[in-house]
Amino acid sequence: MAGKNVDSSAEEEKNEGAIKPKKKGKLVLVIVILVLLGAGGGGAWWFLKGTKQANPKEAAAHKTPDESKPPIYAQLDKELTTGLTRTDGEDHYLQLEIKMKVADVHVSEKITQRAPEIRSALLLLMTSKSADDLKAVEDKQKLADEMAVQINKIIRSANPKVDGVLGVYFTTFILQ
Repeated sequence: MAGKNVDSSAEEEKNEGAIKPKKKGKLVLVIVILVLLGAGGGGAWWFLKGTKQANPKEAAAHKTPDESKPPIYAQLDKELTTGLTRTDGEDHYLQLEIKMKVADVHVSEKITQRAPEIRSALLLLMTSKSADDLKAVEDKQKLADEMAVQINKIIRSANPKVDGVLGVYFTTFILQ
C-alpha cells in the first residue's frame, strides 16, 4: 500500500502541475482582455468627448439642433392685421396669426421681450405687399421667410439654427 500512496502522490503532482498552468493562462487571458477593453473604452471616450472646443462661442456655432427633441414654438400675443398696398384701386386687408419654430427656449423669451418691435417690423413688411403679391403658395412661403429674417434681426441672432427663428408658420391667413 505504501507503494500505491507514493505512486498516487506522484500522479497528483503531475496533474496539479498540468492544471496550474492552465489556470494561470486563463487568468492572464482575462486580465489582457480587461486591459484591452479598458483601453478601448478610454480611447473611445477621449475621441468622442475629450476633443471639446475651448471656446464656447465656437462650440455654439458648430452646434446643430437635436432632431430627437420635440420642436419649440413661440407665438405673438395677438394676430397681425393690416391694409395692403393698393394696386387695383381696391382696399385689401391681410390678417395673420403666426407661430415661430425656434432653436431654443431662450429664443422664445427674446421674442416675448421684443414683441412690440417684432409686431411693428412684421406689420411694415405686410403693408409693403399687395394682394397680387400673396396669391400663390410660393409667395406666402416667401413672406414667411422674410418674416423669419426680420425677427432674427430684431433678436440679434448670429446663427438662426442655434439661436434664432427656424421658421414662421401661418396658423391664420385671411386675405380680403
